[in-house]
Amino acid sequence: MELPHLSLHSSADIRLFLETPEGTFRLAQIGPDDVILAQSASIPACDADVVMWVNDHEQRWPVRLVNGTSGTRKRIDTVPRPS
Repeated sequence: MELPHLSLHSSADIRLFLETPEGTFRLAQIGPDDVILAQSASIPACDADVVMWVNDHEQRWPVRLVNGTSGTRKRIDTVPRPS
C-alpha cells in the first residue's frame, strides 16, 4: 500500500524586535526577565515594547529596560510594565 506524501514538518516565520525611543532593534532571543539583542547597541534604561511576529500575527509586551545596555553587551534585563 502506498501512502500519500504528507508533510510532517512546517516552519514559521518568526521575527523578534525591541521598539524603544532610540529606535527599533532586532532581537536574537526573548525571555521572561531579559532580551538578547541580535547585534550590540547602546540603549539607555527606558520604556520599550518587545515585539514578536509569528507568520503574520503580532504580539507585544510592554517592558521597562532596567539598566539598558552599552558597548558589546547584548543582554538587557527587563521588567513588565502596565500596557
